[in-house]
Amino acid sequence: MNYNIERFNYQVIGDQAPEKLVFLHGIMGQGKNWRSIAKHFSRKFQCLIYDQRGHGHSVHPETDYGLKDYAEDLKAILEGLAWGDPIHLVGHSMGGRVAVQFASLHPELLKSLVIVDIGPTSDWASMQGILDKLNFVPTPFADRAQAREFMETQFLSKFPNPMVMEFFYSNLEQKEDGGWDWIFEPAAIRQSLEASRVLDFWAEFHGLSMPTLLLRGEKSPDFKQEDFEKVVANNPHIRGEVVPGAGHWVHAEQPRKTISLMENFFQMDVGLIEC
Repeated sequence: MNYNIERFNYQVIGDQAPEKLVFLHGIMGQGKNWRSIAKHFSRKFQCLIYDQRGHGHSVHPETDYGLKDYAEDLKAILEGLAWGDPIHLVGHSMGGRVAVQFASLHPELLKSLVIVDIGPTSDWASMQGILDKLNFVPTPFADRAQAREFMETQFLSKFPNPMVMEFFYSNLEQKEDGGWDWIFEPAAIRQSLEASRVLDFWAEFHGLSMPTLLLRGEKSPDFKQEDFEKVVANNPHIRGEVVPGAGHWVHAEQPRKTISLMENFFQMDVGLIEC
């Protein structure tokens, strides 16, 4: 891929600061999913949020949706911003996997790592659930009202989870022809999930050498408690925390607790006096 940072939809939050903090969203997400937490940390860090390839308003290539592709995007973006010093990296779900891949490929570019509700193994049933929901939505819609009506009636009837419904609805946008369709590239979602289907990331988690915070939602169906405990037990660089009351979307469901755990990690494990 011929890199041009302007092909990515990104936002730098906060004034120039020596400590740089980058946030990676999950599958079907957007950089803005992290905006409120990034704004909180922008008092002490210069923060970066962006839409990963195939998502939001960034470039939508037809192929190349492996974890290495996403990781090399991040490296190119950092170079484009002239952020040459090591950064702090946060990733949720698929973004967490990208973060671990980046750490494996470029450990010299990281000061610390925060991984939110993703582990070294893949739950294909959960991934298939995403595809089932994606395939159930008959895009494009004629207008916003039609899209909203479908999501609040048929989608919610089949998948009775209001948070999930709102998440899928937030990924619909008006196109140039006036219709409403996905903001992301559906092929990106399918290829990303398929690439993760047979993924075994135990070696990458075991090899992390920088201070790492691993968060698991107490009620998460996507990250097994036994895998969480094994990861933490096998690597002394990883601090594990279970977030009470949270499911998979830890930072959205428990933002204050997420911020508190991150602040404590930055102070106690990374050695930043204030954050």
